[in-house]
Amino acid sequence: MGLLSNPSDKQLSPLVLKFIGKQKMLSFLLYVGSIVWLVCLAYRQFNAGTYFSENALLPGLVHSNFKEDFLARQYLAALKAEAERYPNGMPHAFIAAQFKQLGLDTYTHNFSVKYPLDQNEIYSGKNVYGILRASRGASTECLVMSVPYRPPDSVLAGTNAGIAIMLSLAASFRTASYWARDIIFLVTEHEQLGVEAWLEAYHYTSSSSNAIHFGQLDARAGAIQAAINLELPYEKISHIDVRIEGLNGQLPNLDLVNLVHRLFQQERFTTTLKEREDYPDPFSMEGWIYSASSLLSLMVSQATGVPTGNHGLFHRFGIEALTVAGSYKRGWHGSNFLLMGRAIEGIMRSLNNLQERFHQSFFFYLLPATNRYISIGVYMPPFGLMIGAMLLQAVALYISRKEKSNEKESWNFLNLGSFLLYSTICGLIFHSAPEKLTKFNRYMALGLSTEDVVFGGFCMLSILHCMLISTFGARTLSTQRLSAKCVQCAILLLTSTLMYAVAMGNVSLGVLTCLVISPVFSIAKAVSQRFFQYCRRLLLILVHPLCLLFIATFIDTCRVFPEEINQPLKFLGKTHSAAQRALVYAVIDGTFYGNWLFFAGTTLYLPLWSLAWANLSNSSN
Repeated sequence: MGLLSNPSDKQLSPLVLKFIGKQKMLSFLLYVGSIVWLVCLAYRQFNAGTYFSENALLPGLVHSNFKEDFLARQYLAALKAEAERYPNGMPHAFIAAQFKQLGLDTYTHNFSVKYPLDQNEIYSGKNVYGILRASRGASTECLVMSVPYRPPDSVLAGTNAGIAIMLSLAASFRTASYWARDIIFLVTEHEQLGVEAWLEAYHYTSSSSNAIHFGQLDARAGAIQAAINLELPYEKISHIDVRIEGLNGQLPNLDLVNLVHRLFQQERFTTTLKEREDYPDPFSMEGWIYSASSLLSLMVSQATGVPTGNHGLFHRFGIEALTVAGSYKRGWHGSNFLLMGRAIEGIMRSLNNLQERFHQSFFFYLLPATNRYISIGVYMPPFGLMIGAMLLQAVALYISRKEKSNEKESWNFLNLGSFLLYSTICGLIFHSAPEKLTKFNRYMALGLSTEDVVFGGFCMLSILHCMLISTFGARTLSTQRLSAKCVQCAILLLTSTLMYAVAMGNVSLGVLTCLVISPVFSIAKAVSQRFFQYCRRLLLILVHPLCLLFIATFIDTCRVFPEEINQPLKFLGKTHSAAQRALVYAVIDGTFYGNWLFFAGTTLYLPLWSLAWANLSNSSN
């Protein structure tokens, strides 16, 4: 024990002093090492090939019975004619009539939505669904095939081909006698709002703070085991993008993902991840970089917590689901309705073979390619190194308090309670601000758009918040006689704990957030040199939630509109508009679907940022 402590408790041992002196270099090495390790995981030698854990799926081992491709073309032509009559809506009667002609139990589902930033705005919608009752089952379990209807005026690609192939598959399935589960064919209106309302009505539970009045369902099937969402804009399809990201970063069971890839590839489709094909030479340096960029693209999408399709809302109810999105690229051999129907039929028949819920394969994983995966046991150690870099600094700061003890300074972390309470209350004010700001806009008849009011209000609140923290916050820390090193130690400990907790649910959000903020929070302490003090303030401002939002939208605008970078004013205008919409969408997604990104940013991350900002003005060193 003498190596680590001194019996007199007045001096630190030489070994501890050496550790304190080298902790910055050690923390830097851990941080850089974690990044290098994560990037290396994209290389083929450091990840694993996908495989089936659930033997009962029996993928591709059945003879396809689908021959109704001519029906799909007839349905597509009829849908296009009906769509011209309803340019802004959904032809509910036509779709319901087709379900009834096929002999399905057909029902409509009415729902209404209150706009969360204006309770006086109410929108209505209607879903149509048909149930194929299993001839060899007791209606205790079911599968779902869903398609979002998009009218001709929609800014998104149409889905008439998806509805046509669904109807033709229903006609084919109707004559089969091997179905052990009911199959629900669901056509939804208003994109994810329709699916959310239908799921809430099906399970008779609400998670949208009464913003969605989900109505009643006239009939149900059994417990939903799995769901496939189709987004097929054309009859001729060359590429199938398998979209897996769900609400709050949830992913479907890896067996389901592998099943879809395998069966579509078997029918000569090219499957993609984030609309990127697998690199032909994955062992080359170019292949490594390509896989790393695909992995980063998936992580960025997962970190937002926004579903990439209607499938993402099924995950919350314990239902494995994904979206099959089709596209056609010139120069490629496109496949027709026959091959598309055979692939989807194979998926549904494999799901029909399941004897229990998906549980064998991984639920926590990352994908650098369509046929490679990184499991939780592989990607968590490098993230642990990134967390360890902050913990190492915190431990060094706590140990070094003996070296420079001062009776006028306190190292009691409980004294931070009052400041943390104040900063948390400020975070709750930010969280409830959008509704208050829009009400103020209507009451004062300012005539501003929702995006302008919310984003402008947040900017003004952020400036006021920074000014209050710089004065009263720093004064509170000084009154409590808290050392700046003590506060910095608390910041590092709280950040490490929060990031690790976040990563357990959404590893991409935890990794990317920690990657950005950990170097900045590590230097969140006042220094005597004015130039370095200003530099630290600038860095801390850059990791403010609003600034992070603007930087993220700036990068995304560069990716989407690279040709407009040469026009700075127009480019910044697009970035500003994108940042406004992103903030409003985060608020709406949190209200409608339970996306907790906005809640976490305002009530968890902002108080930590406030503590770091106050510590830069803390004169007690």
